[in-house]
Amino acid sequence: MRIFGRNKKQENRPELVLTRRQTKHAYDIYAVLAKALLLLFLVYGAIGGFTSAYEVEYNKGICILVIFGFSILLCGVYETEKKWLINLVSVALLFVYFYIAFTNYWVINSGYYAIINKIFETARDYLNLSNGVEYALMVEEEYTAVTMFLIFLGMVGCILFNIELQNKASLTKIVLFTFTPYLVPLYFERSPGLLYMMLLFSGYVAVDMLNMGKLRRQQTGQLRFFLPVVVVCVVVVMRLTAFLIPQQSYERNMPQNAMKESTRDAATLLAQVGFAAMFPGGSIGSGISGGTLSRGGSVTADYETDLIVRYTPYSYQSVYLKAFTGKDYEGTRWTVAGDDALEDVKMLPTLYARMETYETDPSIQGRGIMEIENVGASKVYEYLPYYTYEPATEKEGDTSTYIYYPSGGPVTIPEQEVDPAYLTVPDSCLAAVSSVCEQGGFGGTSEEIANQVIQYFQDNYSYTLRPGYIFGNQDYITHFLLDSKRGYCTHFATSGTMLLRYMGIPARYVEGYMFSYYDVVDIGELVEGADYADYYAGYAPFGETALVELEIPDAFAHAWVEIYIPGRGWIVVDPTPSSATVETTSFWEAFLSPEGQDSQLQVDQGNLGTYLERAVSGLSVLLLLVAAVAMVIFSGMYLSRMRRERALPVRERVQLEYRRTRENVQRKHKSFAGYRTLKEQLDYIRSEYGIAVSEAEEQTLYQAFFGNPARDDEGALWAMLVRLRKEIRNVIRWH
Repeated sequence: MRIFGRNKKQENRPELVLTRRQTKHAYDIYAVLAKALLLLFLVYGAIGGFTSAYEVEYNKGICILVIFGFSILLCGVYETEKKWLINLVSVALLFVYFYIAFTNYWVINSGYYAIINKIFETARDYLNLSNGVEYALMVEEEYTAVTMFLIFLGMVGCILFNIELQNKASLTKIVLFTFTPYLVPLYFERSPGLLYMMLLFSGYVAVDMLNMGKLRRQQTGQLRFFLPVVVVCVVVVMRLTAFLIPQQSYERNMPQNAMKESTRDAATLLAQVGFAAMFPGGSIGSGISGGTLSRGGSVTADYETDLIVRYTPYSYQSVYLKAFTGKDYEGTRWTVAGDDALEDVKMLPTLYARMETYETDPSIQGRGIMEIENVGASKVYEYLPYYTYEPATEKEGDTSTYIYYPSGGPVTIPEQEVDPAYLTVPDSCLAAVSSVCEQGGFGGTSEEIANQVIQYFQDNYSYTLRPGYIFGNQDYITHFLLDSKRGYCTHFATSGTMLLRYMGIPARYVEGYMFSYYDVVDIGELVEGADYADYYAGYAPFGETALVELEIPDAFAHAWVEIYIPGRGWIVVDPTPSSATVETTSFWEAFLSPEGQDSQLQVDQGNLGTYLERAVSGLSVLLLLVAAVAMVIFSGMYLSRMRRERALPVRERVQLEYRRTRENVQRKHKSFAGYRTLKEQLDYIRSEYGIAVSEAEEQTLYQAFFGNPARDDEGALWAMLVRLRKEIRNVIRWH
């Protein structure tokens, strides 16, 4: 930075350079309003754009008024240029800030988590995930909580950006803090509102103009004139962009973003697990637990492949690969069911009925072949599709080939004797199960009751991979049904089994892997050269499809319930709530639709973010990485320099500090180089900046360069020079 000054040969010029003490400051209310508007553009442009991308609901009017009013207060105080008043108001605002934080902690916290839940919900929709983490809110009024949190966040932003604007505003810093949050919704192809982007870009242009030449010196007087022009220019440019560059042209000419594919697994993990994905300690792994019910705080999947499945999709129904069947609930685990006829774990009567139907009339019953390769799943279990004819199973290494009979109408089978254990509800959870059944008012046929239980969970409980710890000896089911009402599939399957048993329906707990049709479309790949007829025959709701291969990660491990219905045998009931929408895309449309189809959306419809997404996402990651590396390097260099300077003798530190002070002044005005002696230089600093340097300090400085002063004097002199350099820097900023 350079200090303004004058050469002795220039003293007769008519231009009058007033010192800070000589200048009488004129309070400019219009400049206060202009700077307050600039703060509003930056702060609310970032906040409003981010929340609009996720369609977060809050009171926008109150949020804008509070942020703008707070900005006027800050800018109005700084416009006085009275340090005592600025310091007093800063301390007062600090107390107000902490008072709001402490008295409204749970409201602000709930508002924050409400926004996080919205982000994770959007991510799951984009990634076609059926479930994921959801954080509990401590207040019921989500609308109010979000409004309060955004106001609190806006106040923080106003304070930070006002400090930055009063100094030499760094456009890089401001962009880093305001535009970086936009990258999150852009990643999921959610566009911030065009109005907010206009506000934000107007703020960027205004800040850049403040850093241009003479405008910095007179920003108070200039900002109120050029800010309206900036806003008009930005609006015109963005509207012209919407007219001249339609989205279909942009999509054709911009390359596909490879960064998304490389980060998809991490994004999926974050969407399903939440912040526990970054801090996996205290969580349990995903996959088959063998009936063990964890009392830990969360489940964390590693998304490594457990199974590779090759089969021909036949319907929209989810595919369940059964591995473990639980019989008796013991509070912390399920005992494994046996293989005798009374257990009927393998559903043999239903299998034989389907086989007979297929042999008689394949137009109403299908038969398929499924290949399952065990890559990383537990070797203790076998992962069978429902209604598998095990005698025909072929095994080669870790790959098993199964013949199964999946699709067809309900078959009638002879009524079976059912083990009484499948109707037993232990005393440890009886009270909780009874209470929920009475509250739910379940009744009707077995299928009607099962659907009522599913809907009851959907309406009154939430799915999360972070349900929290179960402390003490509290029963697993009781804690879930009455206290937490939050959990993952084992909570719902375990509790659902007991609710159905209490209602007189034989039920048992099952674990395995489950993948939906959405997963088939999302991660499935067609197997080249495979003949459909070699893998499927008979009735299929889809008609003829093709062989598809899927890599099933541990996150697809699941738990569900089987209930017994006389005449139909054991059937699957899945009580875990699902957030996925019904997929209606046909198989061939999903797998063979051409990529890169033109879209008719335009920029001026609020979709400018889709244009920017590919252009900035890859570049932004590179820039952030470069910035992080540069920060580490410069921090290391700064610390190394500081260590070297501390090791210098005090005399050399004094000389070094004075040279820095002199260089600061000279950078502001080159004529300062004409002052050769220490006295001339100090006289200039006294007259131009109104900074006091005593005669004693001047003499000690001379001694530091030309004599042998006492060591104590040198130490005091070094402290004075540090103070002097800071005061000069502050004066430069104010001018």
